Amino acid sequence: MSSIYIIASPIGNLEDISLRALRVLKELKTLYCEDTRVTMKLINHFQLGEKKLISCNKENEEKRCNEILARLSAGEDIGIISDAGTPLISDPGSSLIQAISGTEHSLVPLPGASALTTALSVCPIDCSRFVFEGFLPHGPKQRRRVLKTLSSEARPLVFFESPHRILKTLEDIKNVFVPAPTRKIFLARELTKKFEQHYFGAVEEIIDQLKTQFPKEIQGEFVLVVGGLE
Repeated sequence: MSSIYIIASPIGNLEDISLRALRVLKELKTLYCEDTRVTMKLINHFQLGEKKLISCNKENEEKRCNEILARLSAGEDIGIISDAGTPLISDPGSSLIQAISGTEHSLVPLPGASALTTALSVCPIDCSRFVFEGFLPHGPKQRRRVLKTLSSEARPLVFFESPHRILKTLEDIKNVFVPAPTRKIFLARELTKKFEQHYFGAVEEIIDQLKTQFPKEIQGEFVLVVGGLE
């Protein structure tokens, strides 16, 4: 019986990786990665030795399932690692886990960094209960449609958002959510990195802060928390 290790990787600061993850990464010979180039930087930084790095992303995940099952059946232990954070949390891996679940092989999670829990740990909004939506749709109509279905949720809403869509998403929240002015917004930018920032206030205040700070182009990845409807 072989094992497949689900390995959490740093979301920014490379020191945010567990000793257990480093040990397992050093022992494994084959890693399936969201992006082999990103994983290679991690391997080289910690001098973990030579590895066979194989891409496993949203485009080819289902095709990789049989290949991975064959490796496991041949007695090889392998690892799954995403670019940053915990696999399957808005990252590839779901089809693979479903395929392996119920087989004789072991699924071994190696806990660690996640932008979701990292942001909530410093969020001034009470997030003892929350709804995680991951990334919103790219298209404006679809995004507003999803936000409208969530606008009456009493629990805080948590999203991941990219730098080139964050203002559009905040504007949609301002227009879709009622009453938008009283909704508290927490925004975490570049978590664990050198230029990490937190924003907290009404949605219009956050929009103004971002426009002032980034008059040309917003930079950084974001975790967005929207307070629930009271």
